[in-house]
Amino acid sequence: MKDSKMLWVWVGVVVVVVVVVAWFIWKPTSKAPVATNPVPVYAPQGQLVPQFPPSLILGTSTIVNGSYAIDYTSSTNQYTAEFNSSSSMASLYANYKQYLPANGWTITNDISKYPTSRGLYASNTSSNIAVAIVSQKTGSQVTVTYVLK
Repeated sequence: MKDSKMLWVWVGVVVVVVVVVAWFIWKPTSKAPVATNPVPVYAPQGQLVPQFPPSLILGTSTIVNGSYAIDYTSSTNQYTAEFNSSSSMASLYANYKQYLPANGWTITNDISKYPTSRGLYASNTSSNIAVAIVSQKTGSQVTVTYVLK
């Protein structure tokens, strides 16, 4: 039963991340045309796509599960990394809350009401970021989505 709850929490976090990323991409003020069928381009197993900033991977003993890029338009590109970390959810959440403002990001949404997951959304002049952290038995699973404006 606990695994079932964890699955639903993870599904909820992923849905929130996708909705926020979609909002940043297709917000009403944007006049950029949207590609009809954007296709993700995956990095080799265990590696990040070249455009993903490695400095956005926080935590200890991280293992990259996957990374991909999606070019929606010539000016809107998404880069995502999914990784496991031996760091706890609380520790990673605190690290991202400190790291983002210290590096020019403004946190625009902070989701901390769920016991086994955390979410942060931030922006700067050139990009947006969504961070989803889910507690695991040993450490955390993290998804970071970086979108260039």
